[in-house]
Amino acid sequence: MKWIAICTALLASFSAHAQQAGDDYDVIFAPSPQAQRAQQGVMVGLNRYLDQTIVVGAFGTILTKQGEQDWQQAEVPTSVLLTSAHYVDANTIWVSGHDGVLLRSQDAGASWQRMLDGFQLLNIELEWLQEREATLLTRIEDAEDDDEAAEYEFLLDELSFQVQAAEIQQDVGPTKPLFDVLFTDAEHGFAVGAFGMLLETHDGGSSWAIVSERLDNPTAFHLNKLVSNDAGDIFVIAEAGQLFRSDDNGASFELLDSPYQGSFFGGLFDQQGRFWVYGLRGNVFVSEDNGDTFSALSSNTRYNLNGGTLMADGTVVLAGHSGTLVFFDQDTLEAQRFEHSSNVPLSGVLQDAGSEFILVGRGGVMQFLSPQVPAR
Repeated sequence: MKWIAICTALLASFSAHAQQAGDDYDVIFAPSPQAQRAQQGVMVGLNRYLDQTIVVGAFGTILTKQGEQDWQQAEVPTSVLLTSAHYVDANTIWVSGHDGVLLRSQDAGASWQRMLDGFQLLNIELEWLQEREATLLTRIEDAEDDDEAAEYEFLLDELSFQVQAAEIQQDVGPTKPLFDVLFTDAEHGFAVGAFGMLLETHDGGSSWAIVSERLDNPTAFHLNKLVSNDAGDIFVIAEAGQLFRSDDNGASFELLDSPYQGSFFGGLFDQQGRFWVYGLRGNVFVSEDNGDTFSALSSNTRYNLNGGTLMADGTVVLAGHSGTLVFFDQDTLEAQRFEHSSNVPLSGVLQDAGSEFILVGRGGVMQFLSPQVPAR
């Protein structure tokens, strides 16, 4: 019933905006503007492979650098807000973004191709919903009794609202952001986004399929982050405390017993194989059994924690609102809190060298010198 209410509200919203939708959607297809001070724009995601670092953010901005060289802005075929970056190998990089955009580089970030956009995603979603609708109709016809038929009819009623919303959105245009992308090998990958969107590819991103039905997520909570461990398990980290785990390369997912009902924004595995999740109001939890159980940690903050990294010495560092940085000792799990001088919301952090850190957030690309870590 909750999903019906959500879909009804979405239908009303879509209808109100449909009359205002134009024929063009420039933000998806317009190249990212080149800027002399691109580093000062809003940045959301960052990652590193060997000595190359990548940062992504507003207006389709992608910055890369090798070692201690200066940042270089790439030419990017979209102006949407970019949200995360994932290295498949030294040359292949994937970037997720708003309005259903996925980008790929096969030359270490020198050039970029748009592999998925919101219009393509709308078509994929409508076909997926229509296929599910046809399946439910068949199951109703083949039901063994009235109770079984009634159950399928209820699911069909809920699904009909989603189909109507998808049909209306064809006129409105793309709106769904993708928040993260993860590849298990060069051909097989996943992307996650708003309203429970889970995408999968088996051909290196040339085509994508919606597989959201693999998650026990009937109210379509936002899926915020993808994480994997050395064993190849895949984790989906979501809002409303939802956590999902796959031990079969994403063919199926198990809903974990969550330690918290508020939203999680990120997660990572430390050097000891422990699974960390963090998010709303400074909540941090760690699992020593691959997500079966969790223990709460004190972060010494109530600010949202949005991104994290693992330092070379095993220290876990989390970054969040108001310039907050929290360092967790790998042995005691005790936290030390610091604040970046900008006091702006931070979305990501990476150790650069020694006590130097790269931060991204509302203030762009920033540096932080930790008083806790010995200088190189």
